[in-house]
Amino acid sequence: MDLLMVRDRATGRFLYTERLERRQGETSWEYVRRSVRREAHIRDHFSADTQQVIMGWGAGSVEDFLRSYPEYGPEYGPTATNGETDGGPEPEGEIADR
Repeated sequence: MDLLMVRDRATGRFLYTERLERRQGETSWEYVRRSVRREAHIRDHFSADTQQVIMGWGAGSVEDFLRSYPEYGPEYGPTATNGETDGGPEPEGEIADR
């Protein structure tokens, strides 16, 4: 099972998710071709610069996907305030446990 997801870059929230599964009797090639076509259709529909289309191959849920790729979660990205992934400076003062 695979997931087709649309994520808001600013907030990290997922705006749209769709499960893609191989149909009975469908070859691997037919499934990949159908999945790529569906992804292209979704990219056309969600074409704003603030939106990111992600294909999560082998992910059964958004939670599974985020466990494997935590950088796509809401606490990371350009608006993160922890200074770890947004390129900002490390906070001064006492060292916090991470």
